Amino acid sequence: MISRGGRKKMIALFSGLFGGLVLLFSGGCQAPAALIWFTSYIPVGAEPTSVVCPSPQYCIAVGQAGLFLTSQNGGQTWLPANSGLGAALANYNLTSAACLSSTQCTIVGNQGLILGSTNGGQSFSIQNVTTNGNLTFNEVVCQSSGTPACAIVGDNNTLLLESQAGGAWTPDLNVLQAAIGPANFDQVVLQGQTIWISVSTTSGTGMNALLLSQDGGNTWTLVVVAQALAPMGVEGIGCTGPTTCFVAGTGALLETSDGGASWSPTLFLGGGAGASPSLTGVAVGPGGTVFAYGLNGALYQVTALSSGSVSGEAAIAQLLPASATQLNFTGVTCLQALTCLISGNSLALSGGIFYSSSSGPQSG
Repeated sequence: MISRGGRKKMIALFSGLFGGLVLLFSGGCQAPAALIWFTSYIPVGAEPTSVVCPSPQYCIAVGQAGLFLTSQNGGQTWLPANSGLGAALANYNLTSAACLSSTQCTIVGNQGLILGSTNGGQSFSIQNVTTNGNLTFNEVVCQSSGTPACAIVGDNNTLLLESQAGGAWTPDLNVLQAAIGPANFDQVVLQGQTIWISVSTTSGTGMNALLLSQDGGNTWTLVVVAQALAPMGVEGIGCTGPTTCFVAGTGALLETSDGGASWSPTLFLGGGAGASPSLTGVAVGPGGTVFAYGLNGALYQVTALSSGSVSGEAAIAQLLPASATQLNFTGVTCLQALTCLISGNSLALSGGIFYSSSSGPQSG
C-alpha cells in the first residue's frame, strides 16, 4: 500500500498513447500502463454473465435466458452453440461457470440449476434444479489441487461443496456456525483447505464481514472488515494465497496478508468514478494478476509500485471501449497474466464480452 507520505510525492497523472496511464513520482516510481480492452462480442437479446476457458483456445460464455456461446480462438470471437440441453435452457439465467480440468466443467444459475460437463464443455447435463425456483447460485469455483475440489455459493446462506472431481454436490451446513445471520453468499475462494466467502445482506448490500474456513469447510469463523475502511461493506473477494486476499466494495479495495487480522486500502488511479467506484467482485489470474470489477464500467488491475522511494500497490483503471464504460461487469477470467476476458451487461444498454491483449487484436 502507499503511505500518506508517499501519496504526497505524486506529481502528475498523464494520459498517453491510447490513454495509457503513467504515474510519476519525484522518487522515480512508475506505475505500469493500463491494459487496453477490445470488444469481442455484442449480444442480440440475452446478455453474458460469465466466461471460462477449459483450454487456451476453447472458451465458453454463459448468460441470461440460457445464453450459451463458444469461442475457438481464446475468446476473440464467439458463436451460439448447442449446450446439449436444447431450448429448455432458455428458462434459466446462467450466472457463473468454472472448470476443474480441461474435461470437467460446471455451470450454475437461478432456480438452483447446476450443469455438469465431462467433455471439456462441449455438452452439459443437468445435475441439480430446485422445484420452488427461488434459489440463485452466484458463483462456482474449482481448484486443480486441494480439497474441496469445487464450491458453489448462492443466496440464502447457500454453500455446496464437491469434495473430489466428479463427486456429488453436498450442502455445507457447518457454515451456519459463523452466525452471520440471513445473507447472500456472493463470491467464494478455494486455497487448498482454506475457503473464503464474501457476503451481502438479502437485499444486496455489502457487509463488513467475511466467512473463513481453514479446514475444508468443517469449521467456520467470522472475519470482520472495519467499517471505517469499507463504509458500504464488501461484496467481492479474491486471494493469491490462503492468507493474502483482496476484498472489494463501493469505494473500497482492501488487502490483507495475515488472514484478515489487518487490512490496508489500495489507491485508485484513473477512472471516471474517482475514488469511489462501485466494486462488486475480485478475480485472480495466472501469476497473481488481480482485477477488481463492478458497476458502471468499474474495472481495475492491482499493480505494484516498487521502484524509487515509494512502494506499495495501486488499482489502475482499465482502458475500455466506449460501449463498455457504463456496463456492470460480472466476472473476469485470464488465459495469461495480460490476456483476459470479461463479461458485462446492463438493463439499459447492450452488454458484451471484452478481452485484453498487450499486443492488440489478433487476426483469425
